Amino acid sequence: MIVAMVVLAITVPIVFGSLKAYDRSRVETSLISEINRFISQVQLIYISGPGNSAVISFDASDSSFARIGNVTFGSPPGGSMASVIRYTISGQAEQMVQILSPSVPVMSQDNGTFIIYSGVHDIRAECVSGAADLNGDGIANDSYVRLCIVQ
Repeated sequence: MIVAMVVLAITVPIVFGSLKAYDRSRVETSLISEINRFISQVQLIYISGPGNSAVISFDASDSSFARIGNVTFGSPPGGSMASVIRYTISGQAEQMVQILSPSVPVMSQDNGTFIIYSGVHDIRAECVSGAADLNGDGIANDSYVRLCIVQ
């Protein structure tokens, strides 16, 4: 009986630790896949030009052991994170994914950072023309993609 208790005391933390690591990895892989799919769709909208829009479903679901803190899209006009999507998963530092080729500035309806939390969201993405230099090339009147939650 004592031997069985010792074996359980040693193996239970190892099993739960492995499950947590696997679960966190699965959630991160799923979230990165969603981010890459989102980037592809946003780039198509951006290339199509101002006036084009689409509703994109974004699944940022938690799991049993891993929680998505938030997913942050872009930054205010002229910000250094305008073409970056950042995310946090419980127990890890913030990670970043750049929107490249083409670099697409994204922001919220009020020209700020767009943030979502865990769950499934329908996001409306619309290409609009801005009156500022949003991509740092020295030329004003750049386009950007405006994001908002569909109610």
